[in-house]
Amino acid sequence: MTDLPDNTVVIFEGETSFAYSAWEGPLFAVSGTSITVTGKSSGILNGNGASYWDGEGGSGGVTKPKFFQAHDLTDSTIEALTILNPPVQVFSINGASNLAVTSVTIDASAGDSLGKNTDGFDIGSSDSVTISTFS
Repeated sequence: MTDLPDNTVVIFEGETSFAYSAWEGPLFAVSGTSITVTGKSSGILNGNGASYWDGEGGSGGVTKPKFFQAHDLTDSTIEALTILNPPVQVFSINGASNLAVTSVTIDASAGDSLGKNTDGFDIGSSDSVTISTFS
């Protein structure tokens, strides 16, 4: 969902699960101006991490997709989502300006023994990114 029209609202309702595929990803990508990505009724994005977790993370093993690419977002919001079982890194934020990420839960606890590099946020070359009220 890149280059969305201004003022687009993307709503995830219920659980969205991503099938296994050995590739670099991302599983979900969004870009545009005044974009809102939100969850409703427990908006869960399930990355099916257990299919990838081999104890290697991004350092080897099977190729694992990054989860959520938020590149080139301006005056936008990501809110009220639960990210479950990410294969590897969760949010890649780059080229963002005035981006708010609020009320996001990242749960990789099922991969405590084998999940590796399930980092929450990787932010680069951005201006005014606010992350708040997440767990």
